[in-house]
Amino acid sequence: MNQSIPAIIGQRAAANGSETIMRTKDRGIWKAVSWSGLNAKVSEIGCALLSAGVGRGDVAAILSETRPEAVYADLAVLGCGAASVAIDPDEDPDRVCHLLSSSGARLAFVENEEQLDKVLNVRDRCPGLSRVVVFDMKGLRDFADAGCVSLADFVKTGQSAGWAEAIRSLEADQPAVIQFPRSEGFGLGRTLTHGDLMHMVVSARIRLPIQSHDERLAVLRLSDITERVWGLYLGLETGCISNYPEGPDTVIENLQELQPTVLGADAAVWAHLHGLATAKAKAATATQRWAYRWALDAGRLGGSKGQLANLLVLGAVRREFGLRRLRLAYVGGAPIGAPAMDWARCLGIRIQRVDEVSANAGQVDERYRALLENAYA
Repeated sequence: MNQSIPAIIGQRAAANGSETIMRTKDRGIWKAVSWSGLNAKVSEIGCALLSAGVGRGDVAAILSETRPEAVYADLAVLGCGAASVAIDPDEDPDRVCHLLSSSGARLAFVENEEQLDKVLNVRDRCPGLSRVVVFDMKGLRDFADAGCVSLADFVKTGQSAGWAEAIRSLEADQPAVIQFPRSEGFGLGRTLTHGDLMHMVVSARIRLPIQSHDERLAVLRLSDITERVWGLYLGLETGCISNYPEGPDTVIENLQELQPTVLGADAAVWAHLHGLATAKAKAATATQRWAYRWALDAGRLGGSKGQLANLLVLGAVRREFGLRRLRLAYVGGAPIGAPAMDWARCLGIRIQRVDEVSANAGQVDERYRALLENAYA
């Protein structure tokens, strides 16, 4: 195929190698990752996967919170020709067992000791699983298991030969991502090919005017298709800079600090933001509460009063929650509750849905609609 997500990385690394495409928060400091740096991280894991015999027809799983290593691993799995399964780290062991066994995962990347324990507890029920790679070895200094290895040691096993050819040989109808139903239970996974992913990304770009050097904060997990396709993959295709928080507990703090221009979230994130704003308003003085209520009412009506409310109050509210520079917000999956949606609208924020297409969709959108139904089933 002419284009794929892994191919984009190599092309941008060659053309714009020094430009920033990612940032990671480490011990309170944002560290930039260039296109060349991203390409190096992905290729070293990809080479290790190829050396381990993982390639076309195979499946690798990723069980982790949102973190750069999960991104590198996902992109490396796609590049080596295997299919990637991202598993929510909150899943219980039985569900993890089902996802690993039913997908036929040969290798699993896990975040830390907690996620490693889940996999080890069910490993005997996953006959295809032969190796586990651990991102963070904290607390595992004395741990030894022939089937487990740290990411640092895993990448040392890779041979550079074959990586470029593996990416060139990717085909449009080749499985790339296996997405399992969002609901609890033990349903079968749905496969998205490399061609499907590129079609979704190109179609999404038409609907979401994301620009090169836009800034986004990754607030969702890789297991969420909204983050994976409309966040990570679309960000790579458009050049939007993806920022990864230090941990799930620092998301609000990182939003305030970063003030992103793009925010892809879900209903829970917006409900949380609205809840924080409501709590702050209740704790404010009577005058401040009155001003806040007046500003929301004015923002809801728009016009000159809305502009005045934005100048006097709402601009500060947006800044408080990291939304001052936000120009594009989108969600997928469960709809946002009416109170949170109304709050965002009062702030002048229009939230788009990525899992809906227009009623007058043409031939291209018909495929997009089918892919959406498959991805969000």
